[in-house]
Amino acid sequence: MKTKSIIASLMTTVTLISVTMPMVASADVVTTASSSQVTNIIQPADTVLNQTTSENALDNATYATFDFLNLPIKGGTQTMIANDGTVTNYSMTPVINPLLRVSNGQYKINAWGIGWNVTFYINVSSNNITSANNLDYIILGPVNSASVKVDSSKQATARFSFSTPIYNVLSWTGWVRATINSSNQIVITNN
Repeated sequence: MKTKSIIASLMTTVTLISVTMPMVASADVVTTASSSQVTNIIQPADTVLNQTTSENALDNATYATFDFLNLPIKGGTQTMIANDGTVTNYSMTPVINPLLRVSNGQYKINAWGIGWNVTFYINVSSNNITSANNLDYIILGPVNSASVKVDSSKQATARFSFSTPIYNVLSWTGWVRATINSSNQIVITNN
C-alpha cells in the first residue's frame, strides 16, 4: 500500500513539474517535401486547395485570414475565440521588402494562446508557398517532436507531438498551419 502512495506522489510531482516548466525549443529546418508526417492522426484542414480553410476547419480549431493586399507593413494580428471559449491570437508580418509584388516575399506566421506560442516563416512566390523554416516555439508541457514543412504549394504546417511525462501513457498531436486559399489570402489555423 505504501508503494502505491509513493508512486502516486511521484507521478503527481513529475506531472506538476512538467506543466509548470515550459519547454523552449528552436528548430531551424528548411524543407519543401510534400509527404505528410502523421497521416493517421492529423487530418488536413484544407483538403481541397480551392476551398478556404474555414470551410473545413476542425470544430475546436479557430482561424484568421490575412489579405496580402491589405496587410500593413508592420503586419496584422487577429484574436479569435473558439466555441469552447479558448482565445487564440494569430499574426502575419512581412519580413522581406513588402514593396515587392504583393504575393512575393517572406512572412512571419505566429499563433499563440495560454501556455503556447508558435512562430515560423514562409516564403511565398506567385501565390505559392515555396518553403517553411525557422520554427520557434514555447509550449507548456513535454514536446516529443516538432517540425515545420511545406505540405503542398498552398500549405505549410508546424507539427508537434506530445505525451505524458511518465511511460508515454497518452499521446496527442497539434499543429499550426498557414494555407493560401482560393482568394489568395493566408489562412492561419491550429488545433
